[in-house]
Amino acid sequence: MDDEPMTSRTWGAYTYEIDFEPSYRGVTDDTVRIGMLYEAAQFFGMDQGAEARFEAATKDGDLPGGRAIELVKVVDDSSNPQTNFEGARSLVENDEVFAILSTSQALTPQTSNYLAENQVPFTGWGFMPGYCAPNDWGLGFTGCASGFAFGVEGAVSATSPRDVWITYFESQGIDGNEITVGVFNADNEAGRGGEVQNRELWGDQMIFSDYVPTATAGGITDPTRFVNTVLENNPDLVILSTDFPAAVALKAAIAASSYEGRVTDYLSYIPGILEFSPDIAQAFEGGFGVTQVPPLDPSEPAIQKLLADFGAVGYNPGFGALIGYWSADLMVQMIAAAGEDLNTASFYQAINIDGFQATQMSGGLGEVKFPADHVATPDCTGLMQVVEGEFVVAAPFICYGNHPDR
Repeated sequence: MDDEPMTSRTWGAYTYEIDFEPSYRGVTDDTVRIGMLYEAAQFFGMDQGAEARFEAATKDGDLPGGRAIELVKVVDDSSNPQTNFEGARSLVENDEVFAILSTSQALTPQTSNYLAENQVPFTGWGFMPGYCAPNDWGLGFTGCASGFAFGVEGAVSATSPRDVWITYFESQGIDGNEITVGVFNADNEAGRGGEVQNRELWGDQMIFSDYVPTATAGGITDPTRFVNTVLENNPDLVILSTDFPAAVALKAAIAASSYEGRVTDYLSYIPGILEFSPDIAQAFEGGFGVTQVPPLDPSEPAIQKLLADFGAVGYNPGFGALIGYWSADLMVQMIAAAGEDLNTASFYQAINIDGFQATQMSGGLGEVKFPADHVATPDCTGLMQVVEGEFVVAAPFICYGNHPDR
């Protein structure tokens, strides 16, 4: 006789257990209903990336029982936490989705706790607290990327945002452990978490930090104060942990000043944008972009498949679309792991009790694991630079893997 399935699992300080009645919400014999809740201003095209991956999954028969994934509704939260919450509630209670893809700086605990309470799995870029323990329904394709910053028990600081710069400076014959760093953070919850992480990463090397208003709060009306801060301190590296409009404004203003160091951000690697917008190309020229999604290297098998999937639906893989694609890819793999009798309990069993590890072709994301990555992260990062109007690899996409128990 087969052993009875486990109903609980302990990882670190957290215990995962099935103590709820399963729900088949959003699941039929033929389809799985998925919703999307995102910040369109930052991640434009995320729905297109999800559609590309879901269409490929349906065509290739990736789901047990031959089910298709239906992206039933896409909600833009307009960067507003209350709109984000109301969008989540509507997707669950009115549209009856099984799961949600979500990436937004407005994904606050009000929303992520609601999703957990209602057994709604959600995948996305895992930089908000809902993608970390004790929430066991948030499943980031980067794992719990900011656990240390948000005080998650057992989490350690991701090191790749620093490691990738050490790699770069070493390639230039410079000791990365000796450089000085200045940081501008978005003045919101994500930015305040980034401040904690940057201080942990850089320590005494960080010689200044400041907060920058987000677009929803009026944005930067005059960059002079921020440029003066850079010039007065003259760090070797300026890190912009801001929203996209602020990154564009500050990169352009700093480049126009007498500053001769490096300037980087986390949102500027957007394939196609340099050709589309000469103004942005000029603002980004010579600047850097840290990326937690793999660069589009067409020699890599994972990227060959991604480009084919996008081509099949007629979309281009911009940054938001890449976020959508990798969010959808993780969701497809997890639904497949749950098996043909898909419900909230079988899903939870496969991911948090039995244990799940995503698989990726060469050139794709790091292999996220659960339940471990409710606390940890595969910690993968690359560095791109704009040179003569084109993105080039300044430091390769590497999974540094920093958690001792992962």
